[in-house]
Formats: sequence, structure tokens, C-alpha cells
Amino acid sequence: MKLPQVWTKRLMHITPKMVIMFSAIALSMNLIKAVSSSQGLTFALIFIGIIFASIFVRPLPLKYTLAAAAFLAFFNALPDLSFDRLVSVMYTSLILLAFLLPSPLPLFLVAGYFLYFTLSYSLEESMEMIRPIVIGIVVNTILYALLAFYFRNMEKENSIIVELNAKLNQALGKLKHIAYYDTLTKLPNRELLRERMAEELSKEAPLAVMFLDLDHFKNVNDMMGHSAGDQMLQVIASLLNDTVGHACFIARYAGDEFVLLMPYEQQEEVEELAEMLIQAFQAPFQMDHKQIYSTLSVGISLYPRDAKDAETLIQYADKAMYSVKSGEKNGFRFFSAIKSEEMLRQVKLENDLRSALNKKEFSIHYQPLVEMNTGRIRGVEALLRWTHSELGQISPSVFIPLAERTGAIVELGEWVLKEACMQVKDWQRVGNPDLALAVNISIRQFKSPKFACKVLNILEETDFEPALLVLEVTESIVQNLNESITILGELQREGVRISIDDFGTGYSSLSVLRHLPVDFLKIDRSFTQELTTAIPAASIVKLIIDIGHSMNLQVICEGIETYEEFQMLRQYGCEIGQGYYFHRPSSPEEIELLLRRGTPERALQ
Repeated sequence: MKLPQVWTKRLMHITPKMVIMFSAIALSMNLIKAVSSSQGLTFALIFIGIIFASIFVRPLPLKYTLAAAAFLAFFNALPDLSFDRLVSVMYTSLILLAFLLPSPLPLFLVAGYFLYFTLSYSLEESMEMIRPIVIGIVVNTILYALLAFYFRNMEKENSIIVELNAKLNQALGKLKHIAYYDTLTKLPNRELLRERMAEELSKEAPLAVMFLDLDHFKNVNDMMGHSAGDQMLQVIASLLNDTVGHACFIARYAGDEFVLLMPYEQQEEVEELAEMLIQAFQAPFQMDHKQIYSTLSVGISLYPRDAKDAETLIQYADKAMYSVKSGEKNGFRFFSAIKSEEMLRQVKLENDLRSALNKKEFSIHYQPLVEMNTGRIRGVEALLRWTHSELGQISPSVFIPLAERTGAIVELGEWVLKEACMQVKDWQRVGNPDLALAVNISIRQFKSPKFACKVLNILEETDFEPALLVLEVTESIVQNLNESITILGELQREGVRISIDDFGTGYSSLSVLRHLPVDFLKIDRSFTQELTTAIPAASIVKLIIDIGHSMNLQVICEGIETYEEFQMLRQYGCEIGQGYYFHRPSSPEEIELLLRRGTPERALQ
């Protein structure tokens, strides 16, 4: 708030009080000087005493009573005043009364009495003298009443504004607390962690960043429910505060992950605190009269030795924690102990992955889906490729898991679907009207909010026929069967077709599969690779094809690389094939040339 506005409001608040006080003092002095007898002086002194008492009392009934008594004494003192003193005394009393009492009624009653009293001088004074006084009483009464009303309302409005500001500040305080603190554990959240890290790093003093993850916490949620898990997180937050709260800033990072910041002088201090943490979690937690064990895996990075920015320090501590978790758990490790060229490369990729889409480093290659009996290209599968500006081609087996873990896969998946729909739509317009598009959908993307709506919106934006889109989902979607049936059913009702990718390697069973609204089964390449060398693999492939047909599903087999594999799969009844035998994944320009030919060359053999 600007300074002039502050002073304006303050003046509005104190002006009525100043008017009351100055008018009371001026009236008292004028009245004492104007009276000419001891009786008049007595009434004047009574008025002064009672009117000042009425100024300082707070209860309104008492204020009105004292004011009435004071003006009775004042009226008794008036006859003792000379006519020339009468005007100033009356006007001053009207000002005082207008600001002293909230109701204008006493002011008008006193003004009426003044009119009566002034007119009583008509036998002694000329009407030329009396008339201006009468007019002045009327005009000043109205003016003072309006002025007092204005200031009183301004003061009331100011008090309302002050109250509203107080409530607003209180609400802002609550919002700030919500913005900076985790509602479940009451610990600082990521936002406050970032600010605190920036503050600590600006000191340029050694700082340890400790990334904590609870071992086997998922078992608590699975066995006892999420409410028990939430309760346990609250207990753990309290334990962390009691154990290391004196030496660390503690924040809840996500789920069952916590980050601690510890200023230190010697690395031994950090080791001692980490051991203290590990030891504190050796005792079981009491949950619903059950003993629950949950130890800690702790990763530690150090500023400035390991890194000099907050994001990298957290990532390095996270990497160190994962190295503990992938081993025996229940321990701690410094990032420096696991640092290697490959680890640094992984961290760099994870950092660069976030900006790769904006830098246009991603591209989409396409691999034909070929009809086994005719060699006709039925569709293409969109495959994401990353050409890093420094490191060159990055394998999908490297960056896809990174994208899954960081959540970037959701944005990437939507981008791939939209770009691929636009590209295949172009090919459909130039002579391939029935060309289908297959797109892989990750489990994290599948579980993202309003997934089905996003897919349908993209189809509408690109004017892509839903019946020509095949979404390839892995068998892991059956982990939440009811949710999966709802989402897949919504898409299938709009015409989108569904394929179970990498069938035979995941979690599904036939009892579950029969409930899922799917159109295709896709046999994993691991079976294809052993098709001609291992009898069990061939038997499994034939069994999957037979199962698919019995459920009225078409079967796709990927990873076909040899003519022998092609022949066996065609003999088993597989409808659609994909693999290097037909064509490798290629750029849109190469696929366009292939589509003009109509069939992959080898498919004609």
C-alpha cells in the first residue's frame, strides 16, 4: 500500500476525534469567558465536566445520557450570555454535538432550541440581527450533520476495509502455507525446498543433500490400505523431526521420498547423521496393533564437490539412493562413491530429456505392418527416435525408461500421437486411404488424467479416422482391470482399436484377457527370435495365435527377420507381420517411397 493512502485513511480515522476535542475545548473556553454571573459560571463548569466525560466514555447509552445532562446545564447557562457571544457558542456546540453522537436527532433538537432561544431576543434586537443567526443555525446544522455523517461513514468503511484486509492477509497466509507445506505430513514441500536450497547455496558454504526413500513402503499400502500408508507417513515425518530436525531442513519430496538439507564442515558429520537416521528406522512402527518394518535407503550429494546447482544436487542424491535400493537397501551412499562416466551420462540425458522436445531433437520413424498372405502394407507403427545434439542417436531402450521415470513420457506420447496422425493422414490423402497407424501407449500415459479424452481430441484436431488408429498397450494395464476396461471401452466405442503389445511377457491371464475390449494380440519379438531354433518357443507362438483366433482377435507378430520365420508364422495363421524381413523403421521420406511401390520387396517372395 502506498504511503499517501495510509495517511489518508489514518486522517479519516482521527479527524472526527480531533474535531470533537477541539470544539469541546473551544466551547468551554468561550462559555467561561461569555458568562457574567456566578450561577452562569456554575452551569458552564457543570457542562464542561459532563461533556468531557461523555467524550471519553464508550457505551452509547451512557454517552447519550451524559450529553443530555451537559446540554441541560448548557441551556441554563445561555441566558447569562450576551447576544454578541451567543452566535459563536451556539455554532461551536452544534459542531461538537454533530460529531459526538452518531444519531443526528439530538443535533436537530438542540438546533430547534437554539432557534426558539434566538427568536426570544426579537423584542430586544432587530430582526436584521436575528435573521442571519437563524439562517446560520439552520444551514450550519444541516452542514455539520452531513459532514459528521460523511466522516462517520468513511471511518466505518475504513474499519470494514481494515477487517477485510485482516481476513485477506489471513487467507493469504493459509494459501502460502498450503503452497509451501505438504498437507499430509505438515513438512515443507518441493516449492519451499527449492527456495531453501537457493538460500543455502547462495551462502557458498558446504551443504549435504540427502535423498530418503522408505524400503518396502508399497507393501503397507497394498496390505493395509492407503489410509494406513498416510498415517505411517505422518509418523515418519514426526520421527524425522525428532531425530534430525535440530540439524536439518526436512521436506517431503514425493510419495514416500524425503529430502534433507544439512550444512556441514566435515563429511564425517554427514555420515554420523545418516547413521543416526538408519538406526532410528530399525525399530518397527506400530500400525493398527501391528508391527511394520520400513527401513531407509539414503543417497547423499555434496555441494560444491558434486554439483553447484539445486536440481543436479537432488538428482545426484536420487541416483545414489537408487544404487542403495538396488542393492541390500537399509543404508546410505554418497554420490561420489557411485560416480562414473555412465552415471554422469544418465544424469545428463535425464536433464536434457526435458528440453529435447522444444529443441526438436525428437523425430518419428515408421515401420510397416504387412499382411502375411498378400504382402500388402496394412499400416505403419510410429516409433520415437532421439538425436541428441551432443551425444548423437540415443537408443529408445535408454531414453524411454528415463521418460517413464520422470513423467516426460506423457507429453512425449501426446506429441507422437498427434504428429503421427498428421503424417499418416497425409499418406492416406495421396492414395493410401485405408492405411492404419499403430502407436505405443505407456502405462504412465495410459493412467494420466483424461487419457481417452486427449486421444479423441487429437483425432478430431487431425481429422484422423478413429477406426484406422491402433493403440498398443502392454499387459501391465491389467493391474487395474476395472479402470482399464472403462478407458479402453470408451476408446473402442469411438472406433479406436486396441492391441495388447508384447503379449506373453507380462501379467495377463486368459481369464483377464477375455474381459478386455481388444482387437489385436501382438506376439513379442523374444518368441520370434527363437521360433526356428527352440521347439517350446514355436509351440508358444502357435498357441498364442490359436488363442487369439478363438477370441476373434487378429494376431500380429513383430521381430520377423528371416524368410523361415515368415513362412512358419504364415503357416500358423498369423495375419500381420512386422520386422526387418519386411522393412526396418525408416524416416517418413523412405516410407513414402515404399508406399508408392505398394508392398515391401521381400514380402513378394
